[in-house]
Amino acid sequence: MTSTRPGAPLSRLLTVPLGLDIWEVDAAFVVLQAEEAQAARLESMGYDVEQLQLADSYLSDFATHQAMTGYHSAESLEAGLRRLAEDNPEVAELHEIGRSVGNRPIWALRLGERRGSSRKAAFFGCHHAREWISVEVAYRLAEDLLAGAATTPAREWLQEGEIWVTPMVNPDGHEFTRTDNRLWRKNRRRNANGSFGVDLNRNYGYLWGTLDNNTTSSVPSDDTYFGPRAFSEPETRAVRNLVARENFGGVLTYHSYSQLILYPWGYTRNAIADVADLREMRDLADEMRRLIGGVHSMSYVAKQASGLYLTAGDTTDWTYGEYDISSFTVELRPATAMEGGFILPADQIEPCWEENKPAAHAFIRHAFAKPRPVT
Repeated sequence: MTSTRPGAPLSRLLTVPLGLDIWEVDAAFVVLQAEEAQAARLESMGYDVEQLQLADSYLSDFATHQAMTGYHSAESLEAGLRRLAEDNPEVAELHEIGRSVGNRPIWALRLGERRGSSRKAAFFGCHHAREWISVEVAYRLAEDLLAGAATTPAREWLQEGEIWVTPMVNPDGHEFTRTDNRLWRKNRRRNANGSFGVDLNRNYGYLWGTLDNNTTSSVPSDDTYFGPRAFSEPETRAVRNLVARENFGGVLTYHSYSQLILYPWGYTRNAIADVADLREMRDLADEMRRLIGGVHSMSYVAKQASGLYLTAGDTTDWTYGEYDISSFTVELRPATAMEGGFILPADQIEPCWEENKPAAHAFIRHAFAKPRPVT
């Protein structure tokens, strides 16, 4: 969608509550999923609407059986995490940190020889159900650290600190994308109006509910519905309780897509007021961007989260705003919807992990270099 009319700026699409599912934001265009009636309304508002692809054809092109076979289900992920813990009992423990709305376990793998270390880092995947690649990169990180536990640098990290990996925060939504709706985003809460789902990455407590627009919505049927109250969802409470208990030095959440490295704030376009914190996160984001690009020459962009669009109640605003934790969101492959968008072909899982490995290592080094008070 584009616009050259003064009365219909693209920025308005991000602030006016229209119930849109926004996929990409660029200075010159916005890519979104819309029903015919929504598209007609946008045209009547003065926007130039171009149909890139029908949802059915998009799904038939990308959501193939072959594309599914390379990805974990909730069941196969649990089996994989159990195997990693059982094969590496000296340095790995599997923890159920909570249960989903549908009573599925939410699993976290704790890596490290020591308990109660002052050096800790956390990685999360799959807040949003359709973002399957976020599960795989987080899982491969745990797998790779354990495979290298006898060699540098993993050996030192696992000796001196703890790394917690939670690949699937939203197991109900993820399973729904495997069986019913591949593009589902939220969890599977039944809302009071009969609709389903809360956007888990809008349900965290820091300045929750202070925005009401297309990217952070008060309307239960919208894809970005922030829920009836902060931490209303058992999935976000599971993350909240883990973070509050473990006192991490760094938190990184994997999402897709767009190839971005984002740091706070998301709720405002103002920069972080603490100059040292701002410099620290900018520098690390830029280092991760450089490291990613050095593997397969893929271009990621590092920037403040609100430079994409404004959000309130997301994970990294909460972990930084509430606990002063260095916090990042990495939006993984691909760069555009026409390359698959949320449905990344399975043959790109491994190269996506390979390019993100050195960035994850840089993040761990940074988190471990800032010991936190032991709680």
